[in-house]
Amino acid sequence: MTIQNLGTKTTVLSLLANDVVTATGTGSAVDLLDYEGDIAVILDAEAGGAGITYAVKLTESDASGGTYTDVTGGAFTTTTANTALVEKISVNTDGMKRFVKASVTVAGGTGAGAVSVVALGSKKYG
Repeated sequence: MTIQNLGTKTTVLSLLANDVVTATGTGSAVDLLDYEGDIAVILDAEAGGAGITYAVKLTESDASGGTYTDVTGGAFTTTTANTALVEKISVNTDGMKRFVKASVTVAGGTGAGAVSVVALGSKKYG
């Protein structure tokens, strides 16, 4: 299924709020119950500093406070040291668990770049 009718059914989901990421962390849980089909997930990562890389992926769980596991096909390209990256991946919500989070792993020291992850998804009934 594809994202359709962008004007009325598609909403923006904030998986990792835009902020300077200095250490490994995870965004807040987002409930996918009302969504269907593919969602486009966009990573916008600023250069993190000399030797710093960001590895960003999606994780999923049946419960908001439950145990999260990696989403199949939900990993972004790891940023090259001190290089910005904008990338889009698509995942299908129909085969995912109810809750999703974005997780970022910082390697090479203390990060100094802003990172955000947003998704565009269509609600089932909109």
